[in-house]
Amino acid sequence: MTAMPLWATETATETCASALLLGGIAAEIGATAPRGQQAAFYRAVGARIAAIHPVDMVDDLSGLATVVNRVWLEYNCGQAQFDMVADGILITHSGAVRNLAPVLGHATEAVMRPVLEGVYDGWLRSLGSGRDVATWTLSWSEGEVRLKHGLRGA
Repeated sequence: MTAMPLWATETATETCASALLLGGIAAEIGATAPRGQQAAFYRAVGARIAAIHPVDMVDDLSGLATVVNRVWLEYNCGQAQFDMVADGILITHSGAVRNLAPVLGHATEAVMRPVLEGVYDGWLRSLGSGRDVATWTLSWSEGEVRLKHGLRGA
């Protein structure tokens, strides 16, 4: 993947401009693309974010959480917790929806659900997950998103 430039938003003006741009992009995609195409696009955005912020130097879920949460903290996008279960990894992400909902409005879930699925799938695949596993959303609320990385139907 080609690296995407990182634009810092350290001032209120830059933050407002970024919010204006993101909100406009999400509204245009929502108005013109079929739902499946929207989800595939946002999932690819998530995979790109994962590629820009590699996690390949971790040995366990604790190390993964440390690296991932550094990324989320840098962008004020909440935090993650990882829990190993018999059939996969449970991911609890809190805070991102609350911070982005004012910008994305009614499109928040349609945008952020596949973005988070793509980010976590990208990170976990970079650590060696096989082709037979997937990442999907188990539950969604304003405060918390729960995802699973494992075998579907397991």
